[in-house]
Amino acid sequence: STRIGKRHAFFLSIGVSIIGYGLKWVCYNPDLPWLVVVPAPLMAFGLGGLFTLVPSMVADVVDADELKTRERREGMFGSIFWWTVKLGLSAALAGSGYLLNATGFDVDLGGNQTERTIFLLRLCDAGIPMLTSAIAIWAVATFPITEEKAREVREELEQRRGRA
Repeated sequence: STRIGKRHAFFLSIGVSIIGYGLKWVCYNPDLPWLVVVPAPLMAFGLGGLFTLVPSMVADVVDADELKTRERREGMFGSIFWWTVKLGLSAALAGSGYLLNATGFDVDLGGNQTERTIFLLRLCDAGIPMLTSAIAIWAVATFPITEEKAREVREELEQRRGRA
């Protein structure tokens, strides 16, 4: 991110994870079980970028807030970030049961689910993370604090209170 910027690094890491999610469609194949390992590092790349870059972007928000309000509120913004992460995890967990029912999954059938159910399960498994990752890219792309803006804010704060 120091070379290409936080936003571009975020777009790259999440873009790589979208490729990984898409590969689940072809790599989760019972005839070639070893292919299951191919998407995992690509998906992990996106998660690593997400949990490294977003807190750094939150720090830019904290700086912009301090410039505007003259108060330093890292704790508040950090807690909102982690609350949002936990909310997303909870929604995913709650939604997974609904999605299982919506796909027609029948526990009594075990590994002999209908072709439609398998298709819908695969569609949800690959499609939902791809869609939500694309939404994350859109959210960061439309976020008003750019690298240049963050640098300007930081310089103005350093002039106001001195370098830390």
